[in-house]
Amino acid sequence: MCYFKICSLEILLVLALTVPECYGIVNITVGYLTVSKTNEFVRGKQGRVISGALTYAVDEINQNTSILPEYHLDFIWDNTWDDTLISTAKLTEQWRKGAVAFFGPEDGCTVEARVAAAWNLPMIAYKCADYEVSDKSLYPTFARTYPPASQVTKPIISLLLHYNWKKYTLIVGSSHKEKTIAEKLIELSELYNITINDRKVFEEPHIALATGNPFPRIVDETYVGTRVYVFLGDINGVVDFMSNLYDRGLLDTGDYIVIYVNHGNFDQSEPLKYFKRTMDRPDQPRNLEASRSLLVITSSPATNLEYGKFHYKVNDYNEQAPFEFPNPFKIPKRVSFALISVYAAYLYDAVKLYSIALSEVIAENGSVTNGTAIINKIRRRSYTSIQGFLSKIDENGDAEGNYTLLARVKYKTAYADYSMLPVGHFQMTDGSTIPAFRRFDVKTIDSVLTKPPVDEPKCGYRGERCIPPETYTLEIVGGVLGGLVFTIIVILLIIYRNWRYEQEIAGLLWKISRSDIKTRDSKSTGPLDRAKSTSRMTLCSQQSMESKFSMTQIYAQTGSYKGQIVALKMYEFNSFDVSRKMKKEMKLMRDLRHDNVNAFIGACVDPEYFIIVTEYCSKGSLQDILENPDLKLDHMFLASLVKDLLQGLIFLHESELEIHGNLKSSNCVVNSRWMLQVTDFGLLNIRAATYKKEDEHAYYRNLLWCAPEFIRNRHLKKTQKGDVFSFGIILHEIFVRQGPYGCYELTPKEIVEEVKNFKEPIFRPDISQLDCDKYIIDCMELCWAENPQDRPEFRTVWTKLKPLRAGMKRNIFDNMMSIMEKYQENLEDLVGERTEQLIGEKRKTEALLHRMLPRFVNQQLKRGEPVIPETFNSTTIYFSDICSFTKLSAESTPMEVVDLLSHLYTLFDNIIKNYDVYKVETIGDAYMVVSGLPLRNGDNHAGEIASMSLHLLSAIKTFQIPHRPNETLKLRIGIHTGPVVAGVVGMTMPRYTLFGDTVNTASRMESNGEALKIHCSAECRAVLMKLGGYNLKERGLINMKGKGDLLTYWLVSEDEQTRKQRMWYLVQDETDSVTMKRRFPGLSNHKRLPDGFSRGDRPLSIEKNSSESNLWDILKMHDSNLEPCDSHSTHSRINSFRESRTRDRLSESPPSSRKNLSSLTVPDCNGHQWKYNQTDHKNENVNQNDSVISSETDCLLCKNHPSKGKQVPPHVCKNCEEIELLVV
Repeated sequence: MCYFKICSLEILLVLALTVPECYGIVNITVGYLTVSKTNEFVRGKQGRVISGALTYAVDEINQNTSILPEYHLDFIWDNTWDDTLISTAKLTEQWRKGAVAFFGPEDGCTVEARVAAAWNLPMIAYKCADYEVSDKSLYPTFARTYPPASQVTKPIISLLLHYNWKKYTLIVGSSHKEKTIAEKLIELSELYNITINDRKVFEEPHIALATGNPFPRIVDETYVGTRVYVFLGDINGVVDFMSNLYDRGLLDTGDYIVIYVNHGNFDQSEPLKYFKRTMDRPDQPRNLEASRSLLVITSSPATNLEYGKFHYKVNDYNEQAPFEFPNPFKIPKRVSFALISVYAAYLYDAVKLYSIALSEVIAENGSVTNGTAIINKIRRRSYTSIQGFLSKIDENGDAEGNYTLLARVKYKTAYADYSMLPVGHFQMTDGSTIPAFRRFDVKTIDSVLTKPPVDEPKCGYRGERCIPPETYTLEIVGGVLGGLVFTIIVILLIIYRNWRYEQEIAGLLWKISRSDIKTRDSKSTGPLDRAKSTSRMTLCSQQSMESKFSMTQIYAQTGSYKGQIVALKMYEFNSFDVSRKMKKEMKLMRDLRHDNVNAFIGACVDPEYFIIVTEYCSKGSLQDILENPDLKLDHMFLASLVKDLLQGLIFLHESELEIHGNLKSSNCVVNSRWMLQVTDFGLLNIRAATYKKEDEHAYYRNLLWCAPEFIRNRHLKKTQKGDVFSFGIILHEIFVRQGPYGCYELTPKEIVEEVKNFKEPIFRPDISQLDCDKYIIDCMELCWAENPQDRPEFRTVWTKLKPLRAGMKRNIFDNMMSIMEKYQENLEDLVGERTEQLIGEKRKTEALLHRMLPRFVNQQLKRGEPVIPETFNSTTIYFSDICSFTKLSAESTPMEVVDLLSHLYTLFDNIIKNYDVYKVETIGDAYMVVSGLPLRNGDNHAGEIASMSLHLLSAIKTFQIPHRPNETLKLRIGIHTGPVVAGVVGMTMPRYTLFGDTVNTASRMESNGEALKIHCSAECRAVLMKLGGYNLKERGLINMKGKGDLLTYWLVSEDEQTRKQRMWYLVQDETDSVTMKRRFPGLSNHKRLPDGFSRGDRPLSIEKNSSESNLWDILKMHDSNLEPCDSHSTHSRINSFRESRTRDRLSESPPSSRKNLSSLTVPDCNGHQWKYNQTDHKNENVNQNDSVISSETDCLLCKNHPSKGKQVPPHVCKNCEEIELLVV
């Protein structure tokens, strides 16, 4: 403490001694650090050469009354001996002597700049190149007029962009300086989307004979993949690099260019500097030729015409006190480093900049010792250097420098016809981060710049983009040959198909060898073992009992074919030959496949007999079943037989075969699954030939199913109408079970004669005693009508007998199984009922958990899994508390406080159900709500919180304190938008908690707010402005703890219409199908929807009626708990609309989805409800204008709600967890 007092006294004493009493001018002392002597010979130290520039600048400032008019500038100086420790000690000594600013030191300056920053005194360097001091967070009082080496990267980027060179290869020396520039250049290249194809490093200093020449290898590795090089290194390196490019012949065509960075100033006295290495002669021919592809970026030469005079002035002041250095012009000229350098200009500029900045600080009543303020005046400042050109100090306090581009120009010297001279310069423009390149109009330029190369050839570096055009000779020849081959293949396929078809017709598919069939009766003889045996016969089997015609008929027998039991039917001939027409018919029969058509397997052909092989059916023929008195056939059984018979006949009539032609009950067989199949169809000529060989009884018996027109004329071609007649006889036979015409005591021949003789009434089976429905009798009569044209098609018969098969399964077997399934379903219903009760209890438990924690958190905790914290990038947090709550609590009993908070938070909880928000916690009178988590909702979180806040603020104004009804509460609200992290704290009584600065800021917004106002942050306001519809008022800058001054706002009101439009929106697609998305208020805490939707937007797809563009189709609220609110309905008839499409869909939908159609409601995009009055659709004479839409502008009620009569949100019951929406 004593030390600082002593120092302060010394400074005051020095200042007092240096103030001239007569003028009242205040003396300002600055310190100057340089290297005027060293302990060893070191080239490049500037103190003995440039120090006079300081004295020159100080004298000019003191003589200029416009700069520091009431102050006198003085300086003290010290030699640092090129040692950091000595430099720091000298700096401290100057500070103790009263120096308030420092110029220097040379070269390294990081330590000294850090010390000056600790004192908050300005330091301006004129030769320090350390890159660390550009960091203004560590060196806030440092600046420099000497441009650091990294500044040269900006003109490099400018030159690349000017010539559209977006790709280059970087060649870098190994020195720290060059690597630093390279890193900065890479950073800028990425910023401006410039690609670095490759990067190579070589050792420095480069002496080819001593260190080896790395450039032949570098050129070999890079020349293919680049056209532009940027070279960072010494002059010897770039000369050798250019020579290697020239030796490879890469520079002959002008396709390559090299950009070299020289850190010195351009010297017009050395125009051949870049054509040679240090010890070379300047007239090396290949170096001169190679320089045509070389561009050099160097510091610009001085443009001030008085700059030579400045040199003389500096020399004069060097000889004067306090320096008294010898005049360098008296030193021999060959000692070039002793001449005046550019650093004298940098030192002069530093003093001038400081004095101008200090003058501005003083004018603003600032302190001369406030280094930060002074340096801030220097940063981002443009100034005219003593060299004559405009310079600028950048954001980091670094001089940006002024650079010139050199290229080869026709300028004859004693050694060469060319020189490297300026052809352009780089100039900073306002608002730009890099200088713009301005090319000079140089007529004698002899460089590749006359026709700049491209950074990448049009065809790519390796020609990969320009694949030479291919001739299409091979493709054409291949196409022609391919076409010929394809044509030949098509012709061969046609030939093969015809051949195969002929083979199939010839019998390769349907023809069966007699030796492949094994009969089941070994004792029989004849052509089929000469058999008309009495073995077991199933397909068209032996008549099972003696009929009333007293004749026993044998139809066929069974056998085995390829291990499969088959039915065999044989026809004998004296001489038999199969025609082509018969072969085609058998091929067609073999291809027929249907469940109710007996499969034709094939046939055995012999000159004396013809055997038909078909599938075996174990239950016998329909005639066998109907004539079996022991077999009880109920209605379901008979209906199934009729259905199967109709399906088989419909298939035959719609196939290529077209007719059956021989339909009777003995030609209908039943398989093991009690499925009826039609058989003995086709090959009518063969069957007709066998009729002549039958005895009279069998012959007439077969005619009992025959239509009258065919009885009268046996040669008449069979028709489908004849099959319909036969079906009518079989239908009667099925329900009577007495055989065809079994009700008459007549022989088959007598019956046939009666049918044949046309008379009124026509002779048909007796229907007077039939015990069946009238529609069945009507169908029979239609089928056996006398006129064939009056007989219906089988499709019509199928429709007329539709009631017969109502509720039936596919076949008898399936119907029997359905009886068993009904019993099973009863058990399943019972189990389902108990399960539903269990699920209901589970839902209640889960609903209680969901009120405390989010759904997904509950699920993870139930599984015993840790809840992983989650980051939410954008949420809005609400904080509120009650003003003067502490005073109110002190004046009330604890029970009254609890009752007050219970009523208040119940009100709040009911309000927030209408918004997409999540209640975090309540602590005392504090209430915390968040939107945007745990489920993200885009930017809507700010709108939800804002609308909710306005709602709560409106509600609190009418809230009455239970124990103080005459007093009202005042709510203070704060809202803020930002990112948070949400997670669960602890496993015992876990809490879903929010973390992050956003929570603290929201709390500060509340605590800095005012009663009955909503305090809104700037971040939240930005999102609300994006959403639109909210009115905010600027509050101004508010100082918040830990935040400083923040601009905040008051949320005043909102536009209800804008919020409604945000809640409802429609999107119509190309098919005129409209997708409607509607938010469901009240589902904020994850109330369950039946199809898995949780809170947020739930899509409902409905179709728009084509005849009315502004009315929607029917949307059914299928939950019977919901009904229109009659007390608030305001019905007004609107225009009617066509309803045909809707009626069609309703008539096809199941009955369960059509109940309660008299009170349907449809929401529209304005939030209104539409009521649909449904007419009776069963009436076929419904008028299209009977359907009326009525406007219902309020709400729906839940019938189960305990407080019926109160309004609840549309489509939602407060106490019901589920709602169900059905689109009809």
